[in-house]
Amino acid sequence: MRQKARRLAAALLVLLMLTGCQGKPLPSGMEEEELLRHGREVVALLAGGNYEEVYGLLREDVAGGTEVEDIQNLVIQQTDGAGTYKQIDSAMVTGQSSNGEAYGVAVLYCDYSKKDVLFRLAFDTNYELIGMEIKRQ
Repeated sequence: MRQKARRLAAALLVLLMLTGCQGKPLPSGMEEEELLRHGREVVALLAGGNYEEVYGLLREDVAGGTEVEDIQNLVIQQTDGAGTYKQIDSAMVTGQSSNGEAYGVAVLYCDYSKKDVLFRLAFDTNYELIGMEIKRQ
């Protein structure tokens, strides 16, 4: 199980490292507000410990390579010591592509009681969750 969590984290990190800091246009058909709405929904679910619901939002091919426990472990590891979730402080979106697939990334900066936490959530053009990175600031 630990090896699966590491593989998931590594795969998601590689996917989301491609996002960089410079914003790019969203893929054709994606809307900024819709992408942010989906991103906010995932952050709320993750902060509330609703890992099974987040797993249910994963696109089928992505879900096949992970488990609910992998998502839970990622969140717990990256929010450990951050305290209690308070709110989303700011958000932005960017478009990216990898292996010929264009996708959108919702970047959400969240206030926790002790430290801030950054969520980068990647969605395909149908707004299915395809990757995530969570990082304590």
